[in-house]
Amino acid sequence: MTIHPKRLAWADLSTETIGRVLWANRRLVWLIGLAGALLGVAVALLLRPEYAAGARVMPELTDGSGDRLRQLASVAGFSGFDLADATDTETIRPDLYPNILQSTPFLLALIDQRVRLSQGDTTTVGQLIRPERSLIAQIGRWFGAGSRELAPPAGVRPGQPIRLSMRQKALIEAVGERVSARFDTRSGIITITARMPDASASATVAQLAMDYLQQYVVGYRTEKARQDLLFYRRQLADARQRYQTAQLRLFRHNDQHQRLFLQTATLERQRLTDELTLAQGLYTELARRYEQARLKVQERTPVFKVLEPPTVPLERVSPKRTLLVLLFGLGGLALGAGYVLTLAVDWPGWLTWRDLR
Repeated sequence: MTIHPKRLAWADLSTETIGRVLWANRRLVWLIGLAGALLGVAVALLLRPEYAAGARVMPELTDGSGDRLRQLASVAGFSGFDLADATDTETIRPDLYPNILQSTPFLLALIDQRVRLSQGDTTTVGQLIRPERSLIAQIGRWFGAGSRELAPPAGVRPGQPIRLSMRQKALIEAVGERVSARFDTRSGIITITARMPDASASATVAQLAMDYLQQYVVGYRTEKARQDLLFYRRQLADARQRYQTAQLRLFRHNDQHQRLFLQTATLERQRLTDELTLAQGLYTELARRYEQARLKVQERTPVFKVLEPPTVPLERVSPKRTLLVLLFGLGGLALGAGYVLTLAVDWPGWLTWRDLR
């Protein structure tokens, strides 16, 4: 190569000059681009595949059961049952349902859930997506860098704050990014999506998320009614025992004084009769309220219609290996072009004006 006294400068790089420089060193540019494509192939093979499974649920948006209960109240009125209070329901807005699946208690419960993989093995969700299985961690283990085992997250105790380490918090955030829910305001349909490194595990996690959402909403809607039902059940048992005891005491008194006409016996009989009447009235009232509480639990239980159950995906959603190899190849070509232009300007003797003629 003959060196011309006048070297190529950055100010001389016009579009035509750049084209000539790249064409003169096209082999080097293509070689770097091929190396980038091969690197893309290696990265695409090392990245863990991701599978996404979804489910669609249509929750109860309107309280149609209240109308049915009002109709039942009109019939129950003839029997002495007052169901007017049972028509008051407490609902949770469906647009808040996605926030339930992003709560820390749900993510903590999901991390400890065991799922069956496509190969037949079982593991927990936390172990399946733990940071130690990432590409960077795998490369680090190849070079001798060890990894610490992730401690299981602490459980949720009612009335106490949740304490998590930084690694546990990172794991919870990773699970939160993989499980999501979206509420369509127009159709009223909730779409639950779970993305996992295993196809079978993604469908299982989507099912777990759907079950948790249904149980949470049902528990929220019926919690007060179930507490009332439990209270009335206990009070009814005590009232029944009191009523039966009062009956037994009155009958025993009548058996013992059936042929005696004493004023004291009459007074005792009257006292026992009053006690039996009071116990009977209390028992009847509690029985009425107990039946009312049972109806209220049923009335406040929301209905979830599963439109599309979770299915095991057949194709992965990431990585897009073809796109990844293409991007690495284009990046290699761009890097090769920049490298050639830098050599042409900064390295003496690499390229001169005579080489571009």
